[in-house]
Amino acid sequence: MAFSLTMPMKYAHDRYLGRPSCPRCGVLMTVPESSEYVSEDRVRHAWSCADCSYDFDTLVELPARCVA
Repeated sequence: MAFSLTMPMKYAHDRYLGRPSCPRCGVLMTVPESSEYVSEDRVRHAWSCADCSYDFDTLVELPARCVA
């Protein structure tokens, strides 16, 4: 029986500059397949893992704009 270690998403985000890892196999993602603005302060990234063919999305909240 073989086991594979999967890195939790939070750890991958903290350690590797916001790049997520695949929730299924743990491989670090490099570039999203697509990105779209969901609202003024949120962006959805669609990811596809080349190793296990798993598709998933992440939602990024952008910092609030500073008004001078």
